[in-house]
Amino acid sequence: MSNFYQSMTTIELEARLDNLLSTAQAETADIDLFSPIIVTEREECPICMIPLPINETQTLFKACCGKTICNGCAIKHMLTDKDKKGASHSWDDYKCPFCQQPKTGNIIKSLKKLMKKNNPGAFMQMAKGYKNGEGVFQSDSKSVEMHIRAGEIGHANAFDHIGCAYDNGIAVKQDKSKALEFYEVGAKKGSVSAHEHLTDLQGERGNFDESIKHCRVAASAGDQDSLDKFMSLYKKEFVTKEDLTQTLRAFQTAKNAMKSKDRDEAKVYFDRYKNRR
Repeated sequence: MSNFYQSMTTIELEARLDNLLSTAQAETADIDLFSPIIVTEREECPICMIPLPINETQTLFKACCGKTICNGCAIKHMLTDKDKKGASHSWDDYKCPFCQQPKTGNIIKSLKKLMKKNNPGAFMQMAKGYKNGEGVFQSDSKSVEMHIRAGEIGHANAFDHIGCAYDNGIAVKQDKSKALEFYEVGAKKGSVSAHEHLTDLQGERGNFDESIKHCRVAASAGDQDSLDKFMSLYKKEFVTKEDLTQTLRAFQTAKNAMKSKDRDEAKVYFDRYKNRR
C-alpha cells in the first residue's frame, strides 16, 4: 500500500478500484442482494448501546477516539442547559462524550493517527474532507482514494460512495455498470444508501422489479425517503397492499430499534437551531 500522504496516479487508482471490486465481489458472492438489513445487528452507539441511525447526519464521528456516537448522546453529554435553550455552540468546544478528551487541536492530525491504525471511520471522514476541501485541499481523486481504503477495511458505505463516483463521473470516467457493481457490493454489506441508489439506477435501466425490491429493503431498514417512494409505488399499483403493510411494519420495527428519548430531543434541538439560521 502506498503512503496515504501521497496521491495515487490515475493508473494506481483504477487498479486499486478494480482490485477492491473483485475482492469484495468474491467475499459477498454467497450473500443474497435483497437480504433484509437487520437493524439490531448494525453498529451501536458506544454510549447508549442503541443501533446507530442509518442517516449519517444523525451521528458524530470523534477524531480523538475514532468512535461514532449518536446525536442523542452528543447533545446529552456535550451541551449545557443554557445551550439547549438556544446558545450557539461548536462541537469542538466540548469534551468527547466517550473518551472525555478535551477539544481536538488538529482534527486532520488526529484522523491521520487513526488512519495508521486502520480505523475505517477516519478514512471516511478524510474522504469527506477532501471532497469539500475542509481542513485539506479539495480533491475528488483523493476523496475516492480514501473511500477505497475504507472499503478495503470493510466499511459498507465506502462502496456506495465509490458507486456514486462512477455514477456521476467524479474523479473516474462515468461508468453506470461499474456504479451498479459497487452499489451491489455495498448493499450486500448492509449499506442502506446503496439500496437507495440501486432503486434509482435500476429504475433508470428499466429493471423495475429489482428497483422495487431495493426500495423495499431500504424502507424496511427504516429509511423514510425509501418508504415514501414505496408508498408512491403502491398508489400507482406497482406493489400490493400486502407488500405495503409488511414494509410499513418492518419500517416501524426498525425505527423503534433506533429510537431513544435523547435522540428525539436532539432532533428537536437541531431543528430549532436550523430555523434560527
